[in-house]
Amino acid sequence: MGHHKIRVGIIGTGFGSKVHAPIMKNHPDFEVVAISSVHRGSLEDVEKETGITAVYSNWKKMLEQESLDLLSIASAPYLHHEMAVEGLKRKLHIYCEKPMAFDARQSQEMLEAKSKAGLFGFINFEFRFLPARQKVKEILSSGQLGEILHIQYKCTFNGYQSLSKNKRGWLGQQQFGGGMLGAIGSHMFDSLLWWTGHKVRDIYGQLPIHIPSVTSDGETEVRTAEDAFQTTGTFDTGATFSVELTSAAHHKANQWRLEVFGTNGTLIMTDDQYVEVGIGDSQLTPVELSAKIQEPINLSARALSYYQAFYPMLDAVSQTIKDNTPHPHVPTFEHGHEVQIILDAIRLSAREGRKVVL
Repeated sequence: MGHHKIRVGIIGTGFGSKVHAPIMKNHPDFEVVAISSVHRGSLEDVEKETGITAVYSNWKKMLEQESLDLLSIASAPYLHHEMAVEGLKRKLHIYCEKPMAFDARQSQEMLEAKSKAGLFGFINFEFRFLPARQKVKEILSSGQLGEILHIQYKCTFNGYQSLSKNKRGWLGQQQFGGGMLGAIGSHMFDSLLWWTGHKVRDIYGQLPIHIPSVTSDGETEVRTAEDAFQTTGTFDTGATFSVELTSAAHHKANQWRLEVFGTNGTLIMTDDQYVEVGIGDSQLTPVELSAKIQEPINLSARALSYYQAFYPMLDAVSQTIKDNTPHPHVPTFEHGHEVQIILDAIRLSAREGRKVVL
């Protein structure tokens, strides 16, 4: 590849325009050359918002006409498979939003296409790179907590007003791969597997829709995808876990909370900002995290809210492509597929009301 910048084409003018494009443009190793909408969006508005001059309404046309190294896929999950496979055929590395695919059959095919092409496939589990999550990884890998007995991982969003007033679009529709299990649960399970090195042996889950419909401007949107989830299960080591999310809360009550209980001690992470550790009988004590990275002044609040995770993720992607060796923490198609298998098992469990063995 030499030392030229990694030339990126982005599919998706929602999150793709608002987060992928501006952060990639701020990274010296990447050059965003083109972007394509999937269904909607005025191309002039996209150009104005992103500063990208090659704007397409047809992603296949973008792939035909542009010379790219990396395809960034920020579309609805049911489209990821087709786009990734097509990009790989054209010899492009893939940077794909989570969840990886609509189901594990699709993610398996994407994985096979990537292996056959001999290219890299990345899944945007960028939160791995937050200093707090990196610290959890370091502490769990060191073994200082002993054997893990139980992990409790919980997320609460104060989204009641938004869920009851605003349309959710594809995020609220099961047939497009919507729902909070894919949107947030995929991140939580990826981090769990990465932190522990364990595999999930069995799982039980329920997928409620706390706010099943919303009417605005005389139109009613009926949701078919969950806005919350609760899961319990067992790792291959016999350790147990519970992972849950509620998004229809009126108030923010500890937005994120992770508790890891080991035979030697306890770790608690709050809001991806604070990590406390206690060993044996000693008190839980805050652990120092690595410093935040410098934030550029030219970014929107939305892009900035992802910057601390997304920018180091791009560092790892760039290094992986340049060295032709996966960065030790970079999330790949392999990791995306592992998570997809778990998501599928939770959906099966919720549908049939039983524990599913993986």
